[in-house]
Amino acid sequence: MWTDDLTVGIDEIDSQHRSLFQQLEKLLDACVAGREREEVMTMLGFLDQYVVTHFATEEGLQQEYGYPEFDRHRAEHAVFLHRLQFFKEELSASAPSRDFVLRVNQTLIDWLTSHILTVDKAASEFLLKKMTG
Repeated sequence: MWTDDLTVGIDEIDSQHRSLFQQLEKLLDACVAGREREEVMTMLGFLDQYVVTHFATEEGLQQEYGYPEFDRHRAEHAVFLHRLQFFKEELSASAPSRDFVLRVNQTLIDWLTSHILTVDKAASEFLLKKMTG
């Protein structure tokens, strides 16, 4: 799951990213143990609150330091929030199957990994120059 290449160099953001991956790992562990139904609700609830805080942290730093790609970065966050909402609606319509839980988990992991390695890394490079320069 979490690997050092996902580190962006800003401690607060790296710590938040690690927490997100820890939650997703918990969900996978729950699937292995047959507890995916309980855990998926917990995880989606956690994500609901957590990503709002995390995205606000990233976006706040970007605004503070005048990141030129702010609007694009914020739009990516909106895509994630939309996806999360879609999963919650799908979940409320029927009991979660193991396939659903694994699909949610994989989708979120794929999105987060891609987002961190591209968009977050680019933003962090800009921010680190501004913060230390």
